[in-house]
Amino acid sequence: MSARASIVWASLLIGACRAGTVAVDTSAAYPEGPLWQDGRLLYVEYAGPGIKMWDGTRTTIYWRGEHCGASGLIAYRRDHLLVACYDANALVELDASGKQVHTIDTDSAGKPFVGPNDFAADGRGGIYVSASGVYDLKAPISGTILYLPAATGVPVEVANLIHYPNGLTLSKDGKNLLVAEMLAGRILSFPVGADGTLGARTVWARLQDLAKPTPHADAYNGPDGLKLGPDGNYYIAQNGSGRVLVVSEEKKLVRILTVPTPYVTNINFGADDAGAVYITGVFDPWKAPFPGAVYRWTK
Repeated sequence: MSARASIVWASLLIGACRAGTVAVDTSAAYPEGPLWQDGRLLYVEYAGPGIKMWDGTRTTIYWRGEHCGASGLIAYRRDHLLVACYDANALVELDASGKQVHTIDTDSAGKPFVGPNDFAADGRGGIYVSASGVYDLKAPISGTILYLPAATGVPVEVANLIHYPNGLTLSKDGKNLLVAEMLAGRILSFPVGADGTLGARTVWARLQDLAKPTPHADAYNGPDGLKLGPDGNYYIAQNGSGRVLVVSEEKKLVRILTVPTPYVTNINFGADDAGAVYITGVFDPWKAPFPGAVYRWTK
């Protein structure tokens, strides 16, 4: 990033802070997957060591994963964590002390999955995982959704042929799984079966219908992270537009949260930190060291 660009982004950051957005980490390397847990914020760095932790005052390294390329994080099996290692094409389980105890790199049929990206809990101990496939508009569509049942923890493929699935969340009533189909610029909806399987997909919403594209938006301007908020609204990280779209159950735009990083990657909340929205983003996702930042937004 040029010196002039740094000054511009610093100015924007100051303005954002005045609007209720505080920078938690301004030197993150492609941050993703924020998770508020036990009075602390955990988040992964795709281009960093693995997982970092913010205790409200300072950031430290929580877990190092060589060649992982971490992109997602979720609470798992009571006090464990599950990490999506995008580059390693694997899911890594950590125990309560942050020690790696298990690695998963194939589904129940013995098939490797490509680009595990993000997670969603089903409320019954099961976990949905997006395996994005190839990040290319011209490549064959290869994204899948996996389901880890609580009983076995072995991923089962429950949907495929999705154009780079990314963020995902259960609907407000728990009857559908919403999936951000990033390279198609839309959100898909799948009915959820009692055993975690998914039914036929429908288009829940297209981003261009929820909010007009921003000027000079990146070509890859589709949905990234996706979460159901504690307020009952859906929070969609619009990668390439520097914003989070807050959308109601009726698919109406409620508000827009903006941050200085154009490439917003994910969002999350936490019962221990009521009212706060944690947002991760990147300034330049195409050039190392992939500078990014983590923000805390409050009303």
